[in-house]
Amino acid sequence: MKIGVIGLGSVGSTLTYNLIVNQLADEIFLYDINENWLIAQKLDLEQGAALNTKQPKLIKASLDMLYTCDIVVNTASAKIQNPDRLSELKTSRAIVEQVFAKFKNFSGIIINVSNPCDIITKLIKDVTGLPANRVIGSGTLLDTIRLKMTFANHYNLNPEIIKTLVIGEHGTSQVLVYSNCYINDLPYQDYVIKNNLAFQEDLFANEVKAAGATIFNTKNRTEYGIASCVGYIIKQIVNDTGAILPLSTSYIYEGKEIYISKLVVINRNGYQNDIPMTLTTAEEEGFIASCQKISNILYLN
Repeated sequence: MKIGVIGLGSVGSTLTYNLIVNQLADEIFLYDINENWLIAQKLDLEQGAALNTKQPKLIKASLDMLYTCDIVVNTASAKIQNPDRLSELKTSRAIVEQVFAKFKNFSGIIINVSNPCDIITKLIKDVTGLPANRVIGSGTLLDTIRLKMTFANHYNLNPEIIKTLVIGEHGTSQVLVYSNCYINDLPYQDYVIKNNLAFQEDLFANEVKAAGATIFNTKNRTEYGIASCVGYIIKQIVNDTGAILPLSTSYIYEGKEIYISKLVVINRNGYQNDIPMTLTTAEEEGFIASCQKISNILYLN
């Protein structure tokens, strides 16, 4: 398995280390516009992997070399000045146009991480002309994990017994689907009532939506959560699991294609199909509002 990583900043390098530790690739092709930085990160990663039983080959790659990979992950973006994901759009759009023009007829799968995730993933699909099933955004998988951990921390629970779901934009219009949240196999609302706990849906929503900014405002970056999520996505593709995940994938809204997170099946061929979701009226309205926001950015700007 050959995996390419575009951008060796905090996210790209942490993802690469995740791939090494979890032995998900035989070869990892590394690309960064800053060659000296790339060389230093490559050396550090090689030394970090030196005691592993199995070590993938790390390759300082050109864009042409990335074209030979089975999976390519895009983490390249503007230098982030604030936690507003939309602020990165102008520079990230230019990077997409420069990098992915070389990926027409690419036979692998592209996973986009760069923000604004839904917009950039759609732009990659447009620039490459690839089938929608082979262009995927990490989307709201991270937000779903953030909601899980918010439940766990507030109710002092083991995260393993919690099932959560966030769909829509990877951004402020995301929809927390409480009707699809379960604790110990009980619907969230039933578990709260049974255990005499307080409903804190608004508090949880605010915490999840602000989670990225909360981390960024102290660290000036967020890397571990998203790198783990993308590593997990890659694991499902490599192992052909048919996993069901909330990922940013193609969706037709008012006759136009957008990318937005919804429950989908992924396997070695990429995104396969949508999983029907039973939503409340409020959740459906939230999803439509999220679609409208993304559509406006794509087609009115």
